[in-house]
Amino acid sequence: MKIFLSLSAFLFCVFCGFKKSGELKKRVEFLKEISVMLSNFSAEIQFGNPELSELFSRENCCFARLVNEHYAKTFDIKTAWENACTELPENAEETALLRELLPALSTSGSDGAVMALSLYSERFSRLEQQANEEYLRKGKALKQIGALCGAAAAILII
Repeated sequence: MKIFLSLSAFLFCVFCGFKKSGELKKRVEFLKEISVMLSNFSAEIQFGNPELSELFSRENCCFARLVNEHYAKTFDIKTAWENACTELPENAEETALLRELLPALSTSGSDGAVMALSLYSERFSRLEQQANEEYLRKGKALKQIGALCGAAAAILII
């Protein structure tokens, strides 16, 4: 019975370490998706003058899917954007930048929108780089700490 409990404690702690590391990796992937989305928006606005809803309907990233889901319910892109921002994980920087971006896109013409997208794309790229550095620095440590805590718990139980 003690061996089973020890093994369970070890596996639980290892799982927690991998889960926390995975959360850091998901943030990097989310920021990468946003950067690509903004680049796509910029290219599409330069070659035409599509509505925001059209831009989102062509995207497949996580944030675009959230906006599309809310847009299907409300038929208002601004409300859908805000609702999608409230559903994002607790990363205040990304959410704040996305909330700032909507007025910049909706109040300027196509040239202003392209400039705003360029600016925000750069800001998201910097955030992505910081998140990737954090993942590389902390991800491995979180996995190792999880294994170490699991081993300690297993030893204490035995």
